Amino acid sequence: MDKRVKPIFLLSDSKLLFYKRDDDFLSRIKRLMHQESQLEEIKSAYIGASNNDNPQFYEIFESAMQQIGVRNCRMIKSNPDTDDTIFLKSAGIILLAGGDIEKGWDIIKRNGWDKIIIEKYSQGAILIGVSAGAVQLGVKGYRADFEDEEKEIGFDTLQLVPFIIDVHANDDWHNLSKQVKLEDGQLKGYGIPYGAGIIYYPDKSIEAVRFSCTEIVINGENVLKSII
Repeated sequence: MDKRVKPIFLLSDSKLLFYKRDDDFLSRIKRLMHQESQLEEIKSAYIGASNNDNPQFYEIFESAMQQIGVRNCRMIKSNPDTDDTIFLKSAGIILLAGGDIEKGWDIIKRNGWDKIIIEKYSQGAILIGVSAGAVQLGVKGYRADFEDEEKEIGFDTLQLVPFIIDVHANDDWHNLSKQVKLEDGQLKGYGIPYGAGIIYYPDKSIEAVRFSCTEIVINGENVLKSII
């Protein structure tokens, strides 16, 4: 793995962007970016495709970035202009926001952002996924319709994090367990509860942040859940 590659940050929601402690989430990002460039020079791109480019959610992102001295922020519109694309290609931080997983993914694919995001990651950009964005950084996304128990509900996503991710579910991770089972035990699943996050490191290790998360694996016909 290229030494420039940095951890990927998966958040259940935006709470961790403002969580304060000695080694808080934003402080980690600040240290990572400060190793390579001055913070005021860093470009931070926000992809709100999953939430219809809601300006209120972008303001939350912008406020979080300002806390660590990153002020050159931009929403990359779902119907991007040339300046949006240029900014995304030069960003040192890219955040994929929450909302509708499938809708957001369709827009990401349509605009060719998946290829840009993967390339930027290999070049050392920090990737942050919030809610739907966290799922999109993993191996599989979910469709909204879970009524048909036999229907394959997953679709391929960025696959930069080699696990199936789900966030803030209130059903004991039923849908996550279902998707892991559909993969015949070839993939692990991780459920991230409200207020929590997972950091995926370049050496393929993971760290739960703030609250414990749930790991799901399949052993034969059994769904095994453990806490990390």
